[in-house]
Amino acid sequence: MKKKLALLLASVMAIGMLAGCGGAPASTASTATSGSTSTAASTEGGTATATSDLQVDVFYYDFSDIYISSVRAAMDEQLKAMGIEPKNWDAAGSQPTQTDQVKTAITAGSDLLIVNIVETSTSDPAKDIVESARAADIPVIFFNREVADNEVINSYEKCAFVGTNAPDAGHMQGEMIGEYLLANYDAVDLNGDGTISYVLFKGQEG
Repeated sequence: MKKKLALLLASVMAIGMLAGCGGAPASTASTATSGSTSTAASTEGGTATATSDLQVDVFYYDFSDIYISSVRAAMDEQLKAMGIEPKNWDAAGSQPTQTDQVKTAITAGSDLLIVNIVETSTSDPAKDIVESARAADIPVIFFNREVADNEVINSYEKCAFVGTNAPDAGHMQGEMIGEYLLANYDAVDLNGDGTISYVLFKGQEG
């Protein structure tokens, strides 16, 4: 069991890194819903084999988010390829809902918690989840949406965060825009007044 879980942790962290980097979505969308389970089988050499007995619960901040939908499809595909049928949970943008879902999964005997945290402006919800996971001695991986305080991650040896550095992404985008403008200034300055006008679209604060 420990070897299986160690392999799974390594694989899921790799999947999470792809998600944080905006990895390509799977070709087929997942149809799993909150709290749903089903039995799956993998085939190798034409022979069906039973799925792993590991219970893996994946908590998404909101199924309706288009990007997260692509991440969920990719996560499902790769976990199922490992012989694992994940149980997916939809918090629908509510942190209290997600926290309750995590505690329900722990009570049901989860072996691994994979959390796309809802609340990122404060570390309290993540701390609550980590403390619950520690009490049950269950590994927990946060991914994509960064926990506000890294000390929460470091407080538990079986906890990790997988994702990218958001400020670095913004700096890279700014550099790319600047380089493009320098190379194409006359074409971008549509009215020729020497000023580049632009509209900035922002995502969720925090």
